[in-house]
Amino acid sequence: MKLRNNESSMIARLSTVLILAAFLMSGCGTRQEERPPPPAIKVGVAIVERGEIRKTFDLSGIVRFIANTGVSSQVSAQVKSIDVRDGQPVKQGQTLLTFDDTTIRAVADQARGNLQKDQATLVYNKNDFDINAPLLKTGSISQATYDQKLSLYQSAVGQVEADKGALAKAEEDLKHTIVTAPITGVLSNRYVEKGDWVSTAGKLFQLSDYSTVYIEAFLSDKDVSKLDVNEVLEKGQGGETEFTVDSLPGKKFKGKVGYIQAVTNQNRLFEVRIYRDNQDMQLLEGMYARARIVFKHIPDVVRVPLDALLQQIRSDQANSVVRVSKDDLAEIIPVRIGDIDSAYAEVLNGLQPGDRVVLEGKEVLTDGQRLEATKVSAPPS
Repeated sequence: MKLRNNESSMIARLSTVLILAAFLMSGCGTRQEERPPPPAIKVGVAIVERGEIRKTFDLSGIVRFIANTGVSSQVSAQVKSIDVRDGQPVKQGQTLLTFDDTTIRAVADQARGNLQKDQATLVYNKNDFDINAPLLKTGSISQATYDQKLSLYQSAVGQVEADKGALAKAEEDLKHTIVTAPITGVLSNRYVEKGDWVSTAGKLFQLSDYSTVYIEAFLSDKDVSKLDVNEVLEKGQGGETEFTVDSLPGKKFKGKVGYIQAVTNQNRLFEVRIYRDNQDMQLLEGMYARARIVFKHIPDVVRVPLDALLQQIRSDQANSVVRVSKDDLAEIIPVRIGDIDSAYAEVLNGLQPGDRVVLEGKEVLTDGQRLEATKVSAPPS
């Protein structure tokens, strides 16, 4: 009877332990089920779309004015006044410099006086010859006398012509004592001062036509072959370009390829010029420019921003992106890309227009993570 009481006591204690264990297990299970899910990861996404791929290559060069015209003296004279300031924009025909015309005017006056005197001599000798010429036939004068009269007449004619030439030159020199601008442009260099004596053909100014500028650059045959050389040579324009200059940060300019040298220089490079209107004179000669030439357009392709790709970017290679599912979960999926440009990659398979792909925050994601997606601006085309 005593043994049975002990067994009953052990059974009661064992039941209590089992009940307590079950309670504890039940409590633990409840706490696991009530644990909150991890927070969603905030990411920036872009929408996959159809668009254009623009094949480009980069180059650099120096900005040049369309024309730099030298202005030289056409007379030998002293500078009386300089009528423009350095760096001043000037119009074609505007007075740049005035020479002292005292000496040239004296030469012109003397030539005019000589002409009047020699014209009178010519009239006399012509009349004398006209009178004596018929007398040779009648024998009233000798051949020697006739020849003398003819020689004096011919000499007078020659002297008058010489006087006319001297006077014309002096009068032309007088016109050139006022130096005017041969083109519209800017006074980019001045080589004389007031009071200087300048010889004929001496340098006075350099005028630069800033209305159009070009970037002077040099390309290898590999890059030149990407351009439509025939179009440039025949029509004077080719691929679209966008360029920047180091001295004007943040500004972008557009231009067109307008010249390709037909032969290489001594370094086996082809000179290429990119032209742009410059009426506002933002671009100055000598500025360093960096340009990007568009040599091929591939329209209407499924494309994705380069920032969405997870692997190193190579054209026509496998890659992967993080796509956001309809349930806002991360999906790392493989894609194959085709052509690429500076901002986008063509998607050959793996994505469809309208898919959302992660641009910002993709580096820390794994499959199945909950995402809080915010649309961000895609790069410009």
